[in-house]
Amino acid sequence: LVIWLVALSGLGIMLVGSAKETLQTKQAFGVILGLAVMVIVSLIDFSWILNFYWIIYIFNFVMLLFVIVSPYGKNSGGATRWINIGGFQFQPIELSKILLILFFARYLMVHENDLNKLKTILKSIALIGAPLVMIALQPDLKNTITIAALFCILMYLAGLSYKIIGGILVIGVPLV
Repeated sequence: LVIWLVALSGLGIMLVGSAKETLQTKQAFGVILGLAVMVIVSLIDFSWILNFYWIIYIFNFVMLLFVIVSPYGKNSGGATRWINIGGFQFQPIELSKILLILFFARYLMVHENDLNKLKTILKSIALIGAPLVMIALQPDLKNTITIAALFCILMYLAGLSYKIIGGILVIGVPLV
């Protein structure tokens, strides 16, 4: 997998260089930085990181809020989805997807025994609702739908009852 990743990245660097040579160095730097991050992430013990799942959620919330209220937000085509800091552009929603998966993986694991209770379901919906609202305010419909779908998949994988899923489908599909 890593060999294919490096090969495709090398091809990408060459293609970017053929289109605009000035961007080739920037692209190569991005690939090297990405490979370094990949190595670091592969060495992290995720079971230890999941102990800080509330900190992950709060960091994610603050990061998404920063895009909306920060003077560093970059407006492009009527949408503010990027943060510009010192010539570096960052789209927080891409990290947010990973952070929300990590948060809900741990959160749903903690609530494994009471997952099918109304209180837990409503609390889970409220917890995903806050980031969804902030993503929708950017506006970013594609990623709002992606995050909502990820949440539904995580709830299903956590063991949500088929009766509840069926009830949601019976009520939700006609409403949509």
